[in-house]
Amino acid sequence: MITRLLGGATPWLLAALIGLSVFQYQYAQRVSAERDRAVMQAEHADGRAEILKRHQQFQRQQIQTLNAALAERDRALTIIADDMRARTAALERLGETDAESRAWMYSDLPAGIADWLRELQQPSAGDAVRLPRGARAPNE
Repeated sequence: MITRLLGGATPWLLAALIGLSVFQYQYAQRVSAERDRAVMQAEHADGRAEILKRHQQFQRQQIQTLNAALAERDRALTIIADDMRARTAALERLGETDAESRAWMYSDLPAGIADWLRELQQPSAGDAVRLPRGARAPNE
């Protein structure tokens, strides 16, 4: 009975074993293809990360260059502002001590210059050079 049962089941078992082998082969091929695709995606991501890293380093270098330039500009502006304050103070002292200079400062000057000189004697928020009211640049 066992021989008869095995004799009739052998072709079915063989077919099942072949089917299982085909399924395992296809599954292995699919997993291998997915692995290859994942490796390619990882390599692509690594390439993009390297590009982004180089771009970030370039941007960092640009920021450092700009910061250095702005710091130098601030130093120059501070020197200029200090010089202007010192010259304004010297002019005030000269006007207070020298009668001739005081007379010149308050003499008839071209329109707007006397007011401009008086405004220069007053400190401002930015301590910037102020032009006389209504004054234009020489090329205008």
